Amino acid sequence: MDATVVCIDQTKKPVQVEPRAAWFSRGTWPSVELSGQRDWTCLLGATTVFGDSFFSRFEECVTAEHAKYFIFTS
Repeated sequence: MDATVVCIDQTKKPVQVEPRAAWFSRGTWPSVELSGQRDWTCLLGATTVFGDSFFSRFEECVTAEHAKYFIFTS
């Protein structure tokens, strides 16, 4: 049987925007809109025993179906 060993893992990384200094017109009330929610991104990666690496980014939670598609189309 001809097969390749693949190790696969996923991680969910929060992405938040840090407010920075900004310019406001004189005489206006400075304000910054923040939603209180943090965005995130999900990364799925795989490596083979031969050293080949594959990565993909998802905006939704990674499921087993994502992993199967990722393995069989890479």
